[in-house]
Amino acid sequence: MKLLISLLIFTLTSTQTQANEEPYTLPITRNGITQTMLAYNFWSGEYPLPVINVKPSNKKWNKIWGYTSLRKINNKKACTIRSGLHHPWSKDVTSIINFYSVIPKIDYIVKKDTKLEEEPLQKGDKLENEVYLSEGYCRYTLNAKRSFDAFCISNKNKKFKQMKHPSHDKEQWLYLECKEGYNIFVKDEDLLTQPNVSEGSIKGYGEVEAK
Repeated sequence: MKLLISLLIFTLTSTQTQANEEPYTLPITRNGITQTMLAYNFWSGEYPLPVINVKPSNKKWNKIWGYTSLRKINNKKACTIRSGLHHPWSKDVTSIINFYSVIPKIDYIVKKDTKLEEEPLQKGDKLENEVYLSEGYCRYTLNAKRSFDAFCISNKNKKFKQMKHPSHDKEQWLYLECKEGYNIFVKDEDLLTQPNVSEGSIKGYGEVEAK
């Protein structure tokens, strides 16, 4: 199982030029309200979705709209990007710099001495920044010192007290290099609504295709 998780993380990050699996907090503003959320540069899940097919409108290029920052989505810019399948598993040469996820911050307090997988935990320990990986596995930061992977903590597990923080909804973003010479962020669901863009599909594990 641990080998499977390692292979999955490698696959998720293999197309990223600045891979960093450790999550970090960011102030995210939506509708005038700023909340501290968790960000990391891959899309979670056994089969990350969506698959985004950007079709050419001018030879191998297409113009889309995105934002200069994902923290505050108030500065919109046009961006000409390469066409092709945009997904962590895509083998197409695209304008992707990185993939990002922004999720609610969830922490836990250990209520009694226990173990999570092979990790010994003591009463009072703090598990921070839960990130879902795949196959029921999550990543946790122990006492703000180091990270480890284990089966995700169940809400029914009375040995842990879950601490939820105020948050906006989960988001997935693409960070793209524009032909114009600058970079933009675009949310996955927003990109799918733009001209000459459609949803592709997963052909099999590690393989994507246009529908």
